[in-house]
Amino acid sequence: MLNGPLSWHCRMNIKKFHYIILLLLFFSVTNRLEAQDSVDFSFAQRLRATSVDSLSIEEKVALVLLPVSENYELISNAGKNSLKNPLLVSNSVFNVIDGFQENGAIVPFPDVRAVRSLHDNRLRQILKIDLLNFLSQRNERFILASNDYLFKKVGLSWRSPELSKYSYALWVLTGNSGEAIPIPAVNMPEFLFERNKPLKKRTAYQGNNIFSPWGEVVHPDTPFSFEEKISEGVFFLSEDPLEAHKMLVRAYRNKMLMEDDLNTGCKKILAVLKEVNCDFTPSDSVPKPISELARRQSFETGIRLFHKKDAGLLPRDLSGVKAGILSDVTEESTMAFKRLLNYHISVDGYEEKGVNFIFWLVDGLEISKSVIEKQLLEIRKNNPGAHIAMIMANPGHYFESNSLPNEVDALYSGTSDYPLVWNFLAQAVAGGLNIGYAKPSEYWFAAIKQNSGYISPTRLKFGIPEEVAMNRDSLIIIDSIMIEAIQEEATPGGQVLIARDGVVVWNRNYGYHTYDKKKEVEFHHLYDLASVTKITATLPSLMKLYEKELWEMDDTLGMFFPETDTTDKAGITLEELLLHEGGLSSYIPFYQKTIDRDKLKGSLFGRRYSWLYNIKLDEYIFMNRSVRYRKDVFQKSENDEFSIQVASDLFMNKHFLDSITLQVIESPVRTRHRYLYSDLGFFFLGQMVPRLTGQPMDEFADSVFYKPLGMQRTSFLPAGKFPSEEIVPTEMDKAFRKQLIHGWVHDPGAAMMGGVAGHAGLFSNAVDMAKLMQMYLNKGTYGGLRYLNENTIDFFTSSQSKNNRRGLGFDKPEPDTAKVSPASGYASLDSFGHSGFTGTFVWADPSSGLVYVFLSNRVHPNQYNKTLIEENIRTRIQDAAYKAIIKRDESGISKTANN
Repeated sequence: MLNGPLSWHCRMNIKKFHYIILLLLFFSVTNRLEAQDSVDFSFAQRLRATSVDSLSIEEKVALVLLPVSENYELISNAGKNSLKNPLLVSNSVFNVIDGFQENGAIVPFPDVRAVRSLHDNRLRQILKIDLLNFLSQRNERFILASNDYLFKKVGLSWRSPELSKYSYALWVLTGNSGEAIPIPAVNMPEFLFERNKPLKKRTAYQGNNIFSPWGEVVHPDTPFSFEEKISEGVFFLSEDPLEAHKMLVRAYRNKMLMEDDLNTGCKKILAVLKEVNCDFTPSDSVPKPISELARRQSFETGIRLFHKKDAGLLPRDLSGVKAGILSDVTEESTMAFKRLLNYHISVDGYEEKGVNFIFWLVDGLEISKSVIEKQLLEIRKNNPGAHIAMIMANPGHYFESNSLPNEVDALYSGTSDYPLVWNFLAQAVAGGLNIGYAKPSEYWFAAIKQNSGYISPTRLKFGIPEEVAMNRDSLIIIDSIMIEAIQEEATPGGQVLIARDGVVVWNRNYGYHTYDKKKEVEFHHLYDLASVTKITATLPSLMKLYEKELWEMDDTLGMFFPETDTTDKAGITLEELLLHEGGLSSYIPFYQKTIDRDKLKGSLFGRRYSWLYNIKLDEYIFMNRSVRYRKDVFQKSENDEFSIQVASDLFMNKHFLDSITLQVIESPVRTRHRYLYSDLGFFFLGQMVPRLTGQPMDEFADSVFYKPLGMQRTSFLPAGKFPSEEIVPTEMDKAFRKQLIHGWVHDPGAAMMGGVAGHAGLFSNAVDMAKLMQMYLNKGTYGGLRYLNENTIDFFTSSQSKNNRRGLGFDKPEPDTAKVSPASGYASLDSFGHSGFTGTFVWADPSSGLVYVFLSNRVHPNQYNKTLIEENIRTRIQDAAYKAIIKRDESGISKTANN
């Protein structure tokens, strides 16, 4: 099997092709619509009754002019000063050059440049059907677009215009399946007369055209006059059509222009307009999810990168990246860009000290050499060595004749200024999108085409379910399940993320940190992962050291822990610990050894609630209220001896660590080679990392995995690293620490080990967890960097024992259907993951390409709350993810994994 991000990308392209076919079969894009109201027949009749001979000069000039402005009403209803173009008076022209955003639509319809970049014929067909239905609902029959648009070109026998010579065309719909006759359209030239044309070539268009400041497609620099084009039967687009109308009428009245040429042009235009299909009714329809997919794909394929090196701007290893933004665009655009980029890297202001990557968000319609020089000078003042990228949603016209500035390392550009385009630009910067080379037809990049780059996606992309053949309607139930969980007080809130084939299709936050509803859950908030720490900190670290041949599966504890030499644990192998077959106890409540027995009134626990036994730990387990802890073990202030913080204002004597180790060593060993889940095995496995590397496990995992991966929200001991409002609290600990546990690990044993343990202690958010799990699914690569070998991942994540279902450290589905499985019944036996006591769950499935992350604090305010477990909240949501997959089976197309 081929390895590496390129081969992975190739496999994803093949899957993408397959997914489009599945979607089209599933949604069936061939539903005939009910007849729509037809266009005004009286307008069509007036057109057909119109002859050029009956028109005045004013009317003929008005006929050939179309406004740049989208606000036709201001022009057509301006009283005696109005432009009497019949198309404008009847509001019959619809401009799609810059795309459009209809009411209620999530995704705008793409601009013509985005449409041009889309080469998938199936998606182009979907766009066409989508547009035809929209036009039918609005009674639009005349569409101003590019010269190579979605419609099927038909022509009159006497007319075959060379559309390639023109930027635009007015398309006259003549058939129900998108047949249309194009009438060429050009920007109003600077010169009326042929003799006034300058000898030098015209420079790039400098107008402030609000929807399209583009020049001509083939020869954008070639000057022409009104006089030489008018007889060809073309429309002229003007920023000020009323002024242009006055100027042209004067020219014709004064015999400066020949009216015969005007007559010829008007006859050609009218001949085509009269072919309009009055009773236009589209023959097909497109479901909204499919039309949204096609629209998004158009914008996405229009993203371009221009740079001076053969790679993206950001390095493969994100450890040293400190990014800043300088924005010259709207706040909405800035936030759309920043929100997506924050999923991958932290972004501050560009003035921040130490910023080494600066993203300058630019309005492409406003840039000039002076603006660029000024801003680059300002950037270099504060950050002389920083890498600079210009980011433009609409590239305008500047780079048609200007090269990439020397100070700029990269230029990322879209096709039009929509928030969605800024979203895609952020993902392109982060390495989540496939970026293709600029095409020869993209003349607006003529001066920098040699800098065009091709980049394959190497990091998570944030998209929609349809991109990976999933049905969003089947995912909606996740909202209902989470609402149920919160209402039933299974958890006050949570994060749910679902990705398939590297595309995040569901990334939502629910509820609050606590039941007082003061702080809503946000994507960057951190949850205590509990035992998920095992496969996200301890295991990747050990796998890395395993590849370096620093340990073997049959190595024993005695080889690395001399203190076990004379005990019954010396011969336990590391493989047995990973499989939970070492015979070790499940856990030890270390804190109970610190209770001051002299002050304890009665026994430690009671089975019924009473005045004395009023601290509920679980069903029928109540703790004695008189419990006090030894002052030689805990105190409220820190010093050299009491240096291990276990909670807010609570510190443990560092010498008690020896007691913890002794308790583990002296704990009984049950029958080996039999499955018994044990945290004590990971007590040893977690300590393997510092013993083999001389580096604490939290530092090792952070430097080798978290920081390079861009897992900026993942950390042990988060209380001193993140604001408290960004950390979700866990239990109101009445038994041990006598406080709300907030920013400190919930697990008492891990807390007493300093907050960094092999079995618990890590905090993170859903997005960061998805990065690590996707790295596993990618067979060890992410961001173009290899972290682990493919063979290593396959070995650790596969079942290795006949005695239990587990892999080496990883949990796996239960193959025996008579037993309870930790994962969805739809999960393949190749899948792997882990759950956490605090209400967390992460899972990856190589067979389906799914990554599932569920984070919650179900132990708030009490750990004995088992509603989340009893109601199977986590696995029900995982079921929904599998059921959303659209797949082909023997009977045809299936909506769910179970059909």
